[in-house]
Amino acid sequence: MNATRVTGEGRKIKYTPSAIVATGAIVDLGNLLGVAERAIAASAVGALDTEGVFDLTKSGAAGPVFAIGDAVFWDTANSLAVRTGGSGCVYFGPCTVAAGASVALVRVRLAPQSLPGWMADLLWEDVTLAGGSKTLDIEDCGKCMNVTVGHATNVVTLPAVAAGFSFLVRCGATGQRVAISPNAADKIMGPDIAGVDNKDQILAAATSKMGDYMFLQYGSADGYLIRAKRGIWAAEA
Repeated sequence: MNATRVTGEGRKIKYTPSAIVATGAIVDLGNLLGVAERAIAASAVGALDTEGVFDLTKSGAAGPVFAIGDAVFWDTANSLAVRTGGSGCVYFGPCTVAAGASVALVRVRLAPQSLPGWMADLLWEDVTLAGGSKTLDIEDCGKCMNVTVGHATNVVTLPAVAAGFSFLVRCGATGQRVAISPNAADKIMGPDIAGVDNKDQILAAATSKMGDYMFLQYGSADGYLIRAKRGIWAAEA
């Protein structure tokens, strides 16, 4: 167990992982950290705490010393709380109870992350693509489809446009390509984008960042409207 909650209920998001998540596991979703309140089976809906105070494991032999207010980072490779960031480390929050070198736990308040507030209230689902494609359907409306495994030919395909449909596709890892492909008779339209039937919107691997996304809603019988996005998306030539 990576983290143990020590305060009452806080804000949560619904989350569907592609692999088993253990109780207390810290899940890095990019711009958002969550702690699994209980074990989540692969492809099952579970919950992640995104607020609260937690006890994090640290080295209790010659581990780091934390004073109240010190920044606490989570070392994802070694599953330990550390004093400094760097490769494989994510900022968890400030220390709330001083912890000496011989103490095995450090108490930390999970810091608010830079995630759009409306997105945190959606059901999150990991989408694992390895050179393949995923076609969305009505059961994916209102979810955050979080593309977690990158490949040069990732494609997320939209269903034929229909009134009421909305889809959010998010890049879950820096440096991966994500293409959003409309139905053959549909366009992807938006600000200064007239759209062309069956032409993708593409987030290139060279410029993609974890947390880039595109939110699309039904626009008309012609296709989908881009209502919000982050990152450098380009129309297919």
